Amino acid sequence: MNDSQADAMPGKGDEEVSLGFSMRMDDNQPESEIPLDLFAVRPDTKGPRTIGILLILGALVLLGQAYGDIGLHSATDLSNDEVQLILDVPNSQGDGSNDISTEQYQTFHDAARESGGYALRGYGLVLASLLLITGGIMLMFLNGLGAKLAVSGASIGLITGIAGSLMVKGAADTHLEGVLLMTYEITTYLCGVCMVMCLGIAALPMINARARLALYPEKKVILKNDAEE
Repeated sequence: MNDSQADAMPGKGDEEVSLGFSMRMDDNQPESEIPLDLFAVRPDTKGPRTIGILLILGALVLLGQAYGDIGLHSATDLSNDEVQLILDVPNSQGDGSNDISTEQYQTFHDAARESGGYALRGYGLVLASLLLITGGIMLMFLNGLGAKLAVSGASIGLITGIAGSLMVKGAADTHLEGVLLMTYEITTYLCGVCMVMCLGIAALPMINARARLALYPEKKVILKNDAEE
């Protein structure tokens, strides 16, 4: 083999591997455009309606509590049968040394009425329930004012509920003892926890971005391309 034939033969470094396709860059090819609304926040219409239903159901429960408090505030004296029904379970839990008598509970009832705790909690929860029901109905129709009314109602219920419960608890601390006293303490804590949860649920449509877009569509931000501008 002479030198000319050796030069004509391709070596291993000169081998070309064919991949079966070729890539060409065209200067006139337009750049791919990503839609601006691909990652845009979409309005959530289902969430506010669901919260509206929950607020209405919670308001009905608050109305039941308010009805009981207003009834206690209006009752000058409880009947012996009513007092025995209230004291039956607490007195059965102890050893008999801390049993509450009918006269002792009547004294507590009078002190609780005079403190204004029943009235404050009862009428406050009525106002809160009406605002929650109105706000819940408006949220079901995606009205942004409903969220504000619901937050206002939950705030009023939180303040009046805790304040009224503390007044009743003050009367209980003076005239009651044992299991029944602990019951009124637990009631105060439960009232605060329930109203805080209600306030948190009512505030969700105002915090969540998707819910805000559904309730306040006029505040939606529209993005435009530089070419459209």
